[in-house]
Amino acid sequence: MVSVSTPNGRKHSELPQYMISIILVSYNTSKLTRAAIKAIYQSGIETGVAFEIIVVDNESRDDSVAMIIENFPEVTVISAGKNLGFGRGNTLGAEHAKGDILFFLNTDTEVRAGAIEALWSYLVRHSEIGIAAAMLENPDGSVQPSILRFPTVWRIFCEFFWLDRTGLRMFDGTLDRHANPECEQVIEVAHGAAFMIYRKLYEQIKGFDSAFFMYYEESDLCKRALEYGVRVGYTPSSRVMHHVGGSSRSKPWWFFRAMRTSRMIYAKKHLSLPGRAVLLGIVHTGYALRILLYGLAGVLNQRLRHHGRNMLLSYIRRTGPDKEI
Repeated sequence: MVSVSTPNGRKHSELPQYMISIILVSYNTSKLTRAAIKAIYQSGIETGVAFEIIVVDNESRDDSVAMIIENFPEVTVISAGKNLGFGRGNTLGAEHAKGDILFFLNTDTEVRAGAIEALWSYLVRHSEIGIAAAMLENPDGSVQPSILRFPTVWRIFCEFFWLDRTGLRMFDGTLDRHANPECEQVIEVAHGAAFMIYRKLYEQIKGFDSAFFMYYEESDLCKRALEYGVRVGYTPSSRVMHHVGGSSRSKPWWFFRAMRTSRMIYAKKHLSLPGRAVLLGIVHTGYALRILLYGLAGVLNQRLRHHGRNMLLSYIRRTGPDKEI
């Protein structure tokens, strides 16, 4: 038994002791990874809570591995040998983890003071919860919307044709824009940037599906957890700063193909045959519309021109890291 203080100062002397394995997957994010690991050590984890940090490096071309070895010798570094993507990278980390709880954390995050304690405490105090998601914040401290819902045909339609930007609840996409981020609640999908899951549950539902290179892995994982009879929870008591898209900010051309492919893998697993057919039409129509509009707007906006070009290349080219695993 250990004694843990939550952010509100209450003692949790009856909480069982666990070991937490904090798993990060890096890909050319040396500076972000260094900040993420540093923040973990500065977050104020109680001495009674054991933890380990595991970083899986997806064959970064920067100094990520050397930086970790030099500055954080106690961190376990696993060199994947190639870019495994998000899900497979985390799977590799989980295979080497010793903890009872797995904490999947993006390298473009920095946990706030008490965040790990708070998320762990929330998870073990709610028996119906098997996966716990943290509140995400922007670098300026403002709330970053991160309460997600399962992808459905309607929700994806609303996203592709910008209906989710109207502010009307009926047009919300996979991001629940009307949920109150300041309240603890049961949600559908934990944001992949920062969530904990019991190791036993992770193994029982077979972990991340290796078919996904990146994106939609957490939706699939949470869907299978729900089907297993376990709920996903969210708590604002655990706050994590998130640099949006730190690992994919430049959005290379293969990024669009990887997202498109993952969306359809999810659909094949969890949607009906008619639903998949409709979704396929929505996705391709949405991309065609964007390629056209971004191409026209690109005359005045270089960023949109770049996105439009890369979306087009995602249909033409057949190489890329998502094709190499």
